[in-house]
Amino acid sequence: MSARPGLQGPGVLGRRYVRRAPGAPLEVVSATAPRVGALETNPGATRSGEQRTGSRGGWLSSARLVPLFVGLLIACQLALLVEAISPVRVVVRTLSFGLSLALLVLVPGRSLKHPALPFVLGALGITALNFFNPGTVSALGAMAQLAIQLSIVAPLLWVTRLSIDPKTFRLTLALLFFFNTASATVGVLQVYFPGRFQPNVSTMIQNQGEAYVRSLEFETVSGERVFRPMGLTDMPGGAATGAFYSVLLGGGFLLSSRRGWVRGMSVGSILVGLLCLYLCQVRALALMLVVCVAAMALVLALSGRLARLATLVVVVGGAAVFTFGWAVAVGGDAVFARWNSLFEERPEQVYHRNRGLFLEVTLNDLLPVYPLGAGLGRYGMANAYFGDNSDPARPSLWAEIQWTAWVYDGGFLVMVLYPLGLLAAMAWVFRIARQRETTGGEFWLWGSVIFAYNLGALALTFSYSFFMSQMGMEFWLLNAALFGAWTHATTLHAHRR
Repeated sequence: MSARPGLQGPGVLGRRYVRRAPGAPLEVVSATAPRVGALETNPGATRSGEQRTGSRGGWLSSARLVPLFVGLLIACQLALLVEAISPVRVVVRTLSFGLSLALLVLVPGRSLKHPALPFVLGALGITALNFFNPGTVSALGAMAQLAIQLSIVAPLLWVTRLSIDPKTFRLTLALLFFFNTASATVGVLQVYFPGRFQPNVSTMIQNQGEAYVRSLEFETVSGERVFRPMGLTDMPGGAATGAFYSVLLGGGFLLSSRRGWVRGMSVGSILVGLLCLYLCQVRALALMLVVCVAAMALVLALSGRLARLATLVVVVGGAAVFTFGWAVAVGGDAVFARWNSLFEERPEQVYHRNRGLFLEVTLNDLLPVYPLGAGLGRYGMANAYFGDNSDPARPSLWAEIQWTAWVYDGGFLVMVLYPLGLLAAMAWVFRIARQRETTGGEFWLWGSVIFAYNLGALALTFSYSFFMSQMGMEFWLLNAALFGAWTHATTLHAHRR
């Protein structure tokens, strides 16, 4: 039955009430009003019942597109493990980046202005100007690098065009949680059953020579030599990423869920993740995890949520001690010696001896040489697949850490603007984590998790080219999804959520 046009009131069918901005008065909007026009005139407006009906614009206007995109990212990662796709490996590796660019064009509507957006787009604009830098050798390589970087930040634009609700955001996190837990679990099995669950090692690793490949192995207590756990990747030690996320997201689901089986699964994921991380022997990610858990605990303490703080500390702390003994019992002296090296010197000395040298070279040597950038397409995946290294005066470059990549992309300006974008994202999420919940979903809790995750990502830029990979795309997707879900919840009236 359609609503009678002359009636007013909150109980009348065909009427919905929205706030155009947090704190604004309620406005009556007809359920039959054009949806696309409403979004164009007011990007903060939300759409009633979109998640139930899939929206009139189809999948490209549905919030379900976000978990679907995450599922496709996972599928691309798993496809790389199939030996039969080797001839089209480049296509599969670049598919996720191309899909993000396609959604940037195809998803209708106007984007919300995420606090990090001006800084990130400014850095991307300066990078684009490096197309005309004399160091740019290959136009194709330069276009490939610009496309990769745009695809990584694209979720800030297309994800915020969708009306995401807390349920969709939680589903997105759940997909990442299950995939990374599965990767950590497979990583542990690769040590327990050598050769049985192990995929082929990446050709990039094999091309480094036999000595380098051997350095990625260790001897277990049974006397067998095994690669550091790869999990659902083709890189020795690659399971450490899945281990990190399984612990961090497992802590979030442990604190947010009221269901016993979910809590039990979360505890199991934390145990498996920590065990896998110890066996991978990737100390940078371990230190990053310590920073993340400490940041989450700090936010819980400042918010006065002491019961949940105690749960987090007891579970993660107890699991860390228990699984370390377990890892040493499986991995033997190699595992113990690797982790014991963290305590033989001061933390800054350990970092300098491993990754700190790259930061020192970046600041002291590379930045004075490339104050405005080194040109495009000279490092990373863009150079490997599309670059031209035939000119000996302008050879390929190597970026071991993200700060080096920022110098190559645009020199001092990019090295300032992009980190400012990260700090802006962290500041907004921290504000959400400190708030008392008034919108019916536990945004404060997921704000605490994403704040810890953001802080860890910032720390990882000192050890890895984080924002030149799929992990960087996932970073901006999660931040954009949380921003969109919070905006949706605070602008839609309670009886329509």
